[in-house]
Amino acid sequence: MKEASVKYPINDFAIKRWSPRAFSSQGVEAVKLQSLFEAARWSASAMNEQPWRFILGQKPDDTWTRILDTLVEGNHIWAKEAPVLILVIGGKSFSQDSSANPVFSYDVGQSVANLAIEATNQGLYIHQMGGFSALKATDLFGIPENFQALTVLAAGYLGRADSLPDELKKRELSDRKRFDFNQFVFSSRFGQPADLFNI
Repeated sequence: MKEASVKYPINDFAIKRWSPRAFSSQGVEAVKLQSLFEAARWSASAMNEQPWRFILGQKPDDTWTRILDTLVEGNHIWAKEAPVLILVIGGKSFSQDSSANPVFSYDVGQSVANLAIEATNQGLYIHQMGGFSALKATDLFGIPENFQALTVLAAGYLGRADSLPDELKKRELSDRKRFDFNQFVFSSRFGQPADLFNI
């Protein structure tokens, strides 16, 4: 486990949330998966549209295999050990009038963030992957035109870093890094660091 080194107090789950590549082969209990999706369900969204959709694959079922097949090689090499793979999909339009929802991906991201924090609460880990073929996922799962495959999640219990290839093992064991506050919290105009962190 690699906990975040924080400068200000935050909740323990945010500190412990981490995206490993080494997963245990141990299956995930149904009750824990239910809690993950319950947390996702109660996320905020514009107009309460709830544009998130998930396709759940549990190793070794056919859904898990097909989700794995959408991954780029760099993710496939380690994600094949994860007992759970989840395809994340977003609805691109409002259901009320079919107009474009400009914030659908933002709302889906909030839902996945809730899911990831709940995973930490359940003693699980989530690794979110952009390295997959959305086109292939759309074809394999019959995703409608007004929905978009956005990402794939690997989920499960933490595995051993030494199970990974050398380069991935090195990344798994390296220190976690984040931008300093003056690089992303601004005031007055974009790029102008906020005074809040100079107090």
